[in-house]
Amino acid sequence: MNWARPEQRGKLARCFDHKSMSIASNRRVAEHKNAAAGSIESHLYFVASAFSQLQEDRHTADYDLSEIWSGADVALEIGLVEQALTSWDAIRDEQIAQDYLFSLLFRERS
Repeated sequence: MNWARPEQRGKLARCFDHKSMSIASNRRVAEHKNAAAGSIESHLYFVASAFSQLQEDRHTADYDLSEIWSGADVALEIGLVEQALTSWDAIRDEQIAQDYLFSLLFRERS
């Protein structure tokens, strides 16, 4: 939604590299693991943590044919997404959230 041209959003989404996004998310998880409850940082921690977990679970669902997903398993995943979206809504306009979005697209350099 931050991309000004709606007709380009689909193309932009196809540019995402899930491995880089996971690395960026795991970095945020490590940075904010001790954030105070209810803080902006704790919301970002939850969003980044959920992203990493859901990406891992998606990979398992797609490639591990021995894994059987029950309705309860799927409900837990949906609940995690809903909680992450609630946290995102709380911080979406904050600089820390915008920096996170940037990090999902572009590799950070030291």
